[in-house]
Amino acid sequence: VLLAAAGLLQDSTAFAWLSAPRLVSPTAGSVRLGLAAEQPKTASSGLGATTCALSLALGASLAALGARRQSRSKTRLFAARLHGSQQTRSPLVNWYCYEADIPLEMRDPRPSPHPFGQVPCLVDDGGVEIFESGAILLYLMDKYGGINTPEDRAKYTKWVVFANATLESVCFGHKMSGAEIAKPGRTMDKLEEILSNSEYLVDNTFSVADVAVCSYLNYVPVFFGGQNMSRRPNVAAYMKRCASRPAFVKAFGQGHAEAVMTKIQG
Repeated sequence: VLLAAAGLLQDSTAFAWLSAPRLVSPTAGSVRLGLAAEQPKTASSGLGATTCALSLALGASLAALGARRQSRSKTRLFAARLHGSQQTRSPLVNWYCYEADIPLEMRDPRPSPHPFGQVPCLVDDGGVEIFESGAILLYLMDKYGGINTPEDRAKYTKWVVFANATLESVCFGHKMSGAEIAKPGRTMDKLEEILSNSEYLVDNTFSVADVAVCSYLNYVPVFFGGQNMSRRPNVAAYMKRCASRPAFVKAFGQGHAEAVMTKIQG
């Protein structure tokens, strides 16, 4: 009964364990049924009490495990609502959700729950509202990314913040033109150096860090035309590598992905 309550009877091993013949004291059996029975006055009564205690402890542990699994399942089944459009930074959020298999329901940009009426804005379970694309990415990473320690979180957070606080101005600053993005600059040179030793930004594995950073990088050839990246071949390869991912194509569209692939030289 306890195993069934824990939702584990679909596991053939657990079912076999439950149905296999075992020696169960009358007290232990009664407790499993929720009844109170008098302890038999025999030499085995101590063993029966021990078995009873172990059974209760095991049942409680399995029930807690089942509850956690059901809780995670419900969390995954709920589709967060994203207010946005293809012409905004909403595709950044879509890209990460497609990569991480996070359920997401798209909503019209207006009316937006964003306090300033902008998009993207995410509304999650319980009425949680998050605005700013970087903040949304970090929220989804915290909820679904399996990050367990502040040290691990920091590895990804710094890149998401970098993308929004630094890289955006490098790519879209009002004093920047399409040609200037290809000129030597400390930011792009440092990215070139980092990507010379790794295909992706964190632990050589695609992550939310790449979603944040490469989304901004890959907007450049689309908005500003062809870019000569011959001085930064590693950055160029990185941009193309990310743009070739199926989730990127799904989020940004085939035309956007093709523009990245064809307009970057280097």
